[in-house]
Amino acid sequence: MTMMLEQLREQMASYRRSANEQASALKDARHALERLRALYLRCDADERALADEVITEWASSDDENLRFDALTLIDEFRITRAAGALSTLAARLAGSAAPGAPFELRKVQRIVETLRG
Repeated sequence: MTMMLEQLREQMASYRRSANEQASALKDARHALERLRALYLRCDADERALADEVITEWASSDDENLRFDALTLIDEFRITRAAGALSTLAARLAGSAAPGAPFELRKVQRIVETLRG
């Protein structure tokens, strides 16, 4: 299982890099997310469970763009296992002086409320 997770982690990271390069070339910011959505939807149940774990890891990243992708996918696909990571991220954002932190914090709080149901 760990090897499968590591393989999927690498595959998703590579896929995301490729999608971002294409999005940049096309000057279409939504392109990368559309490709990530399509990848997620192609996963079977076992792969999806692993993909949920990878996306949850992305939500904890220091990379704001990676977090944006993760938050979008978590929200859209209702990845409930990400709730703990989102709570940790919310605490981190609450103490952040970054200009975008208050906006991202509101987004994270909204997603957590949605996941709680």
